[in-house]
Order: sequence, then C-alpha cells, then structure tokens
Amino acid sequence: VRVVETSDNKKFTSYLGDKNPVEPLTERPPSKSTGKIGLSWKLKCKIDNQFATIPITEKIVVGRTQDNEVVDFDLTPYDAYHYGVSRRHAVMTLVDDFLYIEDLGSTNGTRINGFQLASKQRYRLRDGDEIEFARLRMII
Repeated sequence: VRVVETSDNKKFTSYLGDKNPVEPLTERPPSKSTGKIGLSWKLKCKIDNQFATIPITEKIVVGRTQDNEVVDFDLTPYDAYHYGVSRRHAVMTLVDDFLYIEDLGSTNGTRINGFQLASKQRYRLRDGDEIEFARLRMII
C-alpha cells in the first residue's frame, strides 16, 4: 500500500502496482435489498467458489488465526497469508440492526466494491457487496 499526497494536501491510498490512487469510500445509504438484521441472522459469503456462513454477533473480527491469537472469522483456510490478509485485518459490527465493516489498520487494506476503505472508519455493508481483504475477495 502506498500513500499519495496531492498538491492540495489530500491523501489517497492505493495498492503498489495500481496506476491511479483511489479516494476512500464515503458513507452509503442501504440498498433496497438491504434490510435490518439481527443476532439470529447468518452472513453467507462466497470466497473462491467456496461458501462460508458466519453467525452474526455484535463484533466479528476477520483475519488469520495464528498461535494464541484467535479471530472470529478465520480466513486462513482460504490461503489468506498468500493473499496478504493481516492477522487482525478488519472488524464487522452490528449497530442499530445494520452491519458495518472497519479496516483495523491492516497492512494491505480493505476495499468494498473496489473502493479503498480509510483505516479505522466504519462503512455500512449491503447485500451483494464484494469485500477485498488485501487480495482475498469475498461476496456477501
């Protein structure tokens, strides 16, 4: 990841190798198909033609489990290390019946539908969003 500063002191981040920096994603209203969810719901994800189901809790830490450090949604079985996923990459939180995601300052960043997320800021997730944890893609 590299940080590019423009002449008017705006900062943008991009993956190394990208030709154009990407502005952070702004807050989005829910789409028509995004309803309020509760703790009894499960999040269905597709990762490399494999499906995973994640029980919705108030806080879901996403990353790689290693030694004594355990995460709620372990991406290790999906070759997360190879794709550049950090141990504690992102967190999904349930707030007012909506699911949000926040990058936890990961080394290689998080994107929603191709838009780079600013670190430590929450973004609302919607049905059908594509999330990239570094280079590992997941559709919810």
